[in-house]
Amino acid sequence: MNIKEFKKYKIPIIYFILSLIILIPISSNKYFFLLDTLPKLNNQIFIMHFYGFFVPSYGGTLPFDILSNLIPADVFQKLLLLFILFFSGFSAYSLAKKLTNSEVGSFYAGILYMINPYTYIRIIVGHWLILFAYSLLPLGIKYFIELLENRDKRSIIKATLITSLIAFNAHTLFMAFMAYGIILIIKLAREKSIKLLKPVGLFSISFTVLNLYWLIPLLTAKSSSLVNYITIHDLYVFAPKIDSFSALFTLASMYGFWRPAYTYAKDYLPFWEILFVIIFFLSIHGFISYYKNKKVNIYIISFALIWLTGLLFATGVTGPFKDIFQFLFDNIFILKGMRDTHKFVTLIALSYSILGAFGLKEIIENIKSDKIKKAVVVFFILVPLIYSFTFFNAFDNQIKPTDYPKDWYQVNTFLNKDKDDFNILFFPWHLYMDIHWVPNKDKRIANPAQTFFDKYVISAKNIEVPGIYTEVYTPYQNYINHILQNKDRIENFGSLVAPLGVKYILLTKEVDYKNYNFLFKQKDLKLILETKNFYVFKNERYKGKIYSVEGIKYVKNFDELINLSNKEDISKELILIGNGTNKASDKWKPLNYKEINPAKYVIEDKPLKYIIFTNEYSKDWVLNGKKPLNAYGVVNAYEIKENENKYIITYERFYKVCLPSYIISLISLMLCIVCLIKEKLNLKTK
Repeated sequence: MNIKEFKKYKIPIIYFILSLIILIPISSNKYFFLLDTLPKLNNQIFIMHFYGFFVPSYGGTLPFDILSNLIPADVFQKLLLLFILFFSGFSAYSLAKKLTNSEVGSFYAGILYMINPYTYIRIIVGHWLILFAYSLLPLGIKYFIELLENRDKRSIIKATLITSLIAFNAHTLFMAFMAYGIILIIKLAREKSIKLLKPVGLFSISFTVLNLYWLIPLLTAKSSSLVNYITIHDLYVFAPKIDSFSALFTLASMYGFWRPAYTYAKDYLPFWEILFVIIFFLSIHGFISYYKNKKVNIYIISFALIWLTGLLFATGVTGPFKDIFQFLFDNIFILKGMRDTHKFVTLIALSYSILGAFGLKEIIENIKSDKIKKAVVVFFILVPLIYSFTFFNAFDNQIKPTDYPKDWYQVNTFLNKDKDDFNILFFPWHLYMDIHWVPNKDKRIANPAQTFFDKYVISAKNIEVPGIYTEVYTPYQNYINHILQNKDRIENFGSLVAPLGVKYILLTKEVDYKNYNFLFKQKDLKLILETKNFYVFKNERYKGKIYSVEGIKYVKNFDELINLSNKEDISKELILIGNGTNKASDKWKPLNYKEINPAKYVIEDKPLKYIIFTNEYSKDWVLNGKKPLNAYGVVNAYEIKENENKYIITYERFYKVCLPSYIISLISLMLCIVCLIKEKLNLKTK
């Protein structure tokens, strides 16, 4: 690279070097274990997502799952964090450069957008998908502005593609559309013409079609989606933590994350409020200096409104806008996914960056002395770096990469030696746990079992925050919750979980594991392995993933099912909850089958009267087109007719909903890329 090229790319190079400096203290060949970020060492999440067994409520994460499945976990984590840091700076710089045409002001914008209290805490807690979309948000706004200015096919496609990347996280996508909407409204008011609506309409259509791969599965998902169980109580549980004067000041200063378990730069800086006032002053100065400028005042006013909107929503139920926010929360369904209102600080940080770029530009342009100019630039660049200086010491030594203990690998190898197709039940039954071998200051992380073990893991989804035990009410979760509530009167736990396809139960020696001593007293469980961190039990009542029974029995509820399990092996019969005629028989047999893919199984044996398929119950699991019976209230069962001679179990939702939407989105992506290339070639020929 020659000097000319270096000058051209010096700002991106500086952002890249700065990103590396932040990463070096926490870089190793080990993994990050954070509150909501874990290394994915298997393809379990990808399979569950791709085949539609669960639908993420928070955007188009499927491409992420694919990438994390292809790239080694330790490499993927480092690359993702590097991407977040670099593009946060570069994309804010690009947007500011377009609007201000000021190299210095734009450089400041990138520094502030990359390094601030919001990105700091979201990195520590592992909200990296949110930050991935955050890092691209300024580019999305830049391309949307170009769409409004140029109104051509190329601009529409560029805005569509970058917004589709932002859509990897629905929270940030929602904020992106808020920003787009504000800019569009201000521009419409200025031009007093609806011609702008045509390119915006085309953009909306192209974005929708390209994102059908996650929109259709989400919009057609069952009403039991997590968002449906979020109430006003969640807003108070996840409300911003106010620790600086007031809610408005705390959120305006880009602090206020709801969980008080972390240290910040402000904990060491007695003058941190002064640094914030300087950042705030620069933004206000940018607004005052340019809001009457006809060339850019559309954007000045827009970003002032974006800041105000971000502050209104960020304070949620803690600030003076409480009643307004609560009304919007009750009446706008999508807002239920934004219960952690601190996420709206995204819009505040964005506005400070852009308005601050204008403010610094104005100050520099009015200084004649080059020495003073340089001193002023250095001063204002240093302010955000000092304001969040803990980026540079391994996030105040709160993030320390590590590996799983050796016996986690030992247990996984042991389980893999068993060639049966079975599920694992993992205890303790918590979604979040303090794990003693995690070296972070905050040892609480999401349960890592499902992303580690090669076999399918049934683990807890209960969040257990004050006043909220769980908001996930799937059949597996309901069933295990009820069993644990009655654990002291259970004698044959293995019989109860055999219909779930559970062959092994893992109890890791963390948190309240001693509360699971009842497992040692079960007649049908055998302790077969103990390590430093695990007890491994074998279920002696395991029947297989797909098996057949002759008898059927009805029980009134789970309590009656538990009582019955203490008397007999309930997995030898089909148990239905409700009323009906019992046809007792303990005749059963395992069935040979071929797994075509996780959404299709072909049974190769002649079954008895009923087939029990131990995947979690869903009406979408059909046998030869027949909907399943709800066996044990948890899994799928099918009654066999005499004239049936083939037995194919398929997950209809994958073939009827997911796969068609994937194909449409893939074709749309290819068309966008082809059109973009053609437009670029046309520009060159001109």
